[in-house]
Amino acid sequence: MNVISSQWRLQMVTVREGRRETAMLGGAALCFFGLVLFQNVLRGILGPTAAASTSDISTLLHEHAWSVHLMVITYLVGMLALLWFSANIGDWCARRNPAAASWARLGAASTIVVAVLFGIINVVQVTMVAARDGLDSALIDLLWTFHNAMFTLNMAGVGLALLGLGRAAVLADLVPRWLSPVTALGAVLLVVAAGPAVAVTNGSPWINLGYAGFAVWLLFLAMTGVALLRGPRATTSEATASLPEFQRIGSPAVTQD
Repeated sequence: MNVISSQWRLQMVTVREGRRETAMLGGAALCFFGLVLFQNVLRGILGPTAAASTSDISTLLHEHAWSVHLMVITYLVGMLALLWFSANIGDWCARRNPAAASWARLGAASTIVVAVLFGIINVVQVTMVAARDGLDSALIDLLWTFHNAMFTLNMAGVGLALLGLGRAAVLADLVPRWLSPVTALGAVLLVVAAGPAVAVTNGSPWINLGYAGFAVWLLFLAMTGVALLRGPRATTSEATASLPEFQRIGSPAVTQD
């Protein structure tokens, strides 16, 4: 019985460590969700838009330059949270359903693209603020167009991340199954919006499709983060694994000498 007791204690430690890992994954997802939501609300209030005039962009570079500094800070924290989440959620989902592994890898690879392109977007903004006194109107417009082009292409990266991570979460029974077609639709909207890249870069209404898809991305992050923090329902294999060997279904009886 001492052997059984030791095994039981080891299993309980494993369960506690698993719950801690799950909570950390949920916290990372919600951290990224909160920072991205804050960034978009801030940019929505202050502007400028993709089709902004030179004077509107100049306002960002001077009166609202503080927002660029804040964007860099939130980007650094948010991308660390996203990359940690995407790098670890795959193994977590695969333990619950091996079929989720390939989808999670697609999502994780896509988040790297998202992180890189958003990094370039922030570099352009920082460059414009740092060199604002030496930029003429033509150069301001050129840099802002480049900024918009990176944002447009990044919608495709977000779409693939949503498709991969969303499908993995559904297969792992982490989120409701109705979210699978919703995330797939959101991914399609994001990729389609990035298609007419030149038009969207210049402020085409096609970008509204991307905004709709991005709202689904935020919904996925929020639901996944909350589900992980609350603790998802254990699968049959997980529930059985937490029991002592003599209580598991199909286990041979334990005899005492």
